[in-house]
Order: sequence, then structure tokens, then C-alpha cells
Amino acid sequence: MTKKVLKVILLFIISAALLAGCAMGPRAESAPGLSAGESAVYVSYMQHVYKVDTKIGSELWRFPVTGSVQVVLYAPPLLNENSIFVGDLANKFHQLDAAGGSELWSFTQAKGWFQAKAATNGNVIIAPSSDRNVYALNMDGTLKWKFSGEFGFVAEPLIIGDSVIIAGLDHKLIALNIENGDLLWETELKGSLIAPPAYDAASGSLFVGSLGKELLSIDSKTGKRNWSFGDNGEITAVYATPILVEDGLIFTDESGKVFALDQATGAVRWTLDAGGETMAGLLRVDDTFVIALEKGELRAYKISDRTPLWTRTLDGKLYTTPVLEADKIIVAVTKGKVLLQAYDLAGNPVWSFTPAK
Repeated sequence: MTKKVLKVILLFIISAALLAGCAMGPRAESAPGLSAGESAVYVSYMQHVYKVDTKIGSELWRFPVTGSVQVVLYAPPLLNENSIFVGDLANKFHQLDAAGGSELWSFTQAKGWFQAKAATNGNVIIAPSSDRNVYALNMDGTLKWKFSGEFGFVAEPLIIGDSVIIAGLDHKLIALNIENGDLLWETELKGSLIAPPAYDAASGSLFVGSLGKELLSIDSKTGKRNWSFGDNGEITAVYATPILVEDGLIFTDESGKVFALDQATGAVRWTLDAGGETMAGLLRVDDTFVIALEKGELRAYKISDRTPLWTRTLDGKLYTTPVLEADKIIVAVTKGKVLLQAYDLAGNPVWSFTPAK
């Protein structure tokens, strides 16, 4: 295992999952989990989930109201209608009221922590866990089914019709029947999968990268490989989901190189060196994309010709993919002076958020 892979494993607190799939202690530290929706952002960090107004950056609520070192949260919250679904590192998965942050129910049958963002189709909630299980919950929090794998799961599920696509630390991308959890297909890659694939509905293709220095196109119905990129050592480890642009896709590898590939063939259209290592994914904003570099730099480029538009430097590390809410780019900062920083689409700072003690 390389030092870089070990670094990421420790950062995302999956080392124990790789070894034994067991639970963690309350002192584990990771990157903030960030989601956006309906004039607010939701960020999981340390002892709380915070709802923050995106107009002015004010805190609307926090869960739990009183924090405890025994309850730690890093999973990106899932917003679904009037509810927030989020798991913690004390092995519990919660439904919260989106308006006020009160807990509606909690699922307590897992034996490992929840690091991944959950997914739902409105009838079933899919919650991957470090205990080597994927839990499917009914909307009232009762268990519908569970699927057991060989290692833990830290990637957000992708629901496509009656199937759910799961990326695993065991190097496998799998498809499960969303109603009963039956395995539909599995495809093995060269390394662990940290992020979900991108999905192109027109072609039915999935695009997924792994820590094995590769990016693949896979048929979502059969699991068959359409093509692979990286076989000749072109890229380093891939930690994030690609973004789709017309008939192409764009992704970044650990070294900070950005690649644009043809969706149908995997042929390279262009490459760009962003100038620093990254583990966060790209954010598309109209005709531009934004990249967050680990060293604390946020950079924006024009998609068509890669013209650099602006660069902003933050105090702290950037490991979390930025999100877009209305007309603001929101960035979560690890070990910085602020937890969240908001920019307008031109890269001008608008507000910052630091939780009150």
C-alpha cells in the first residue's frame, strides 16, 4: 500500500474497515460532509450536523443541539423532501426534520459507522456502512434488507430504476435489486472505490475510477466493461466522481491532472495540470468547472478551452467536493479558520461560516 493511499484511508477513516470492518473510536477525524438544497447547505463535521442559510451564511440549526465526543458525524447529509438522512460514527443512522433539525427516528442495528452519503428513491433508503453491509431501510426506519460484502462501503449509492449501484472498498462495483437486495452483477477493478460512478442515461454507461489508477466505462445493465483508461500509466489514483459534459466526461486524478475523455471510446480530448494534489471531485458551474486542491486552493477554468478564470486560496485543507446552491459555490474546509466559505460565480467571497461554541 502506497503512502498516498494510506493517507486517504486514514483521512476518510476507513482503515479499520479495510482490516476488520469494525467500529471506530470517538476521536476519529475526517473531512466535512457537505450537501446543498433549498437555499441551505448541510454540513456534517465533528459532533454536529449544521444547516446553514446560503444567503448570509447564518446557522439555522444543529443536530444534536448538545454535542458529545461519543457521537461524531462526517457523512454528507441527504435531503429528501422535508427530511434529512444522515449516519454517524456511533453506528446510528438518523432521519431529521429538515425545518428544525429534530430527530424523527434512528436505525441502530449497524455494527459499524456510516461515512457515505445515503441515497433514496422516495420509497427505500440505501445506507452503506463500514461494517461490510449495505442497509436498505423503509421510510419509517425499519430494515427492508441488507447486503453483506467483503469490506466496508464509503461511497454514495447510485439508484437507477429498480437497481442500486454500489462502489466498494473490495475493488468491486456491484448492482443490487433495490426491492430485495439480490446481486444483479459485479465488476472487479484494480483498486478500492471511494466514490460513486457518474451515469449517462442516454448510453446507459457508468463511469467510475478507483485507487488502482484507472477509469472505466461500464454498462449499467450488465456490468460489462465498455473501455478502460489508465492501462498505460497515464493517471494516478482516482478518488472522485467524474462530471459529464455533452458527449464527454471530465475527471481529476490524485496528482491534480484533469482529463477530458470521449464517453463512447475513452479517447483523450485534452489534459490539464491544475498545479496541486486533489482528492475532491470537480464541480461544474455552467460552462466552467471548479477544482479544489488539497493545499487550499480553489481554481476555476472554462470548459471549452481550459482558460483559467480565477484562483482563491483558503487557510486549511480541501478534501470535500464543493457544492453549488443557487448562485453560490460553497467550499468546506478541513483544519482551517472557517468551516465553510461561499463565493459568487465570479469567485468573489460572499460569506464564511464558523460554528459558534
